Amino acid sequence: MEIPLVRARYAHSFARTLDSLGVPTGRLLRAHRLSPELVDRQDGLIAAHQLWSFAGDAARREGLSELGMLAGRYPVVEHGDFGKMVYQALTLYDAIRTFCDNAKAEYSRADFFFSRDEYQAWFCRGPIDGDDAMQRQQVELYVLIMMIDTIRLGTGGDWSPTTINLQADDRQGLADIPLFRNADTRFGCAATAVGFPLEALSNPLRGDISAFAKKAVERDENAILDFDFGNSLRRLLQNYLGSLPLTLDVTAEITGIAPRTLQRRLSESGMTYQQVIEQLRFESALPMLLDKGLNITAIAFELGYSDSAHFTRAFRRWAGMSPSEYRRRHAA
Repeated sequence: MEIPLVRARYAHSFARTLDSLGVPTGRLLRAHRLSPELVDRQDGLIAAHQLWSFAGDAARREGLSELGMLAGRYPVVEHGDFGKMVYQALTLYDAIRTFCDNAKAEYSRADFFFSRDEYQAWFCRGPIDGDDAMQRQQVELYVLIMMIDTIRLGTGGDWSPTTINLQADDRQGLADIPLFRNADTRFGCAATAVGFPLEALSNPLRGDISAFAKKAVERDENAILDFDFGNSLRRLLQNYLGSLPLTLDVTAEITGIAPRTLQRRLSESGMTYQQVIEQLRFESALPMLLDKGLNITAIAFELGYSDSAHFTRAFRRWAGMSPSEYRRRHAA
């Protein structure tokens, strides 16, 4: 059996939170064979057991049964390359799928998944590891806040879940915490899960990775020269959507920039050429789908697809639903 490993950034978040509360962390870290220098190397790997025991021990000593919630409050984008990939997704569904697909790069036993029923969508986490209930509770609360933060990328920062399933029981008084008191919270469940409206799956992300690096600057929509490279390219290519095959070579010809230079410039912006094209197609598809006078096949051709089947598969990958379902759910 392998040794479960986790990125040091999660121990760093707990240590940073304890520091902000005035709790000395040096002795606590050393008790679990950790050090400030080790947890500061946030992309480094530590044994998951070290994280669980450190978090559980700190929560017990300080009487902070909700410590995991406090440590999990840092935005997903601060979680290294993993967080940046989530922020670069097209839609909420794409963000959750990206989260689930890449979580094992953060924790070797991560088990996140998406499901839906007739009434709502669910962002879920399988069994939580830990040596005792307090350890598992801190890990679960941290994970829960990350999941809610991810959902808020598509629903807005003020959104709060109305349905939450927790693996923890309520012996630690979690039901008195406002997040759980104001939701239909079920304890002792097989999986951690956050319910949210199905309609939100196709929402474009509201998260902006540039806002993490520097304060966003208000821009005039017509001040084209003020766009970054990726946005200016997408705005330019909008003129050719459906009329030209927007391959990399065609785009290089339009812009007068060599293909390899185009790819390098996009990479510097944290994007790929395929992401630019998919974002352009998705953003263009949404208003077309609200026009009942356009059938799905016509929209597919307008977006540059050879048939409606290719468009439907792409849209389902972006939004977690077919174009027809999106049209039905967002009908005026």
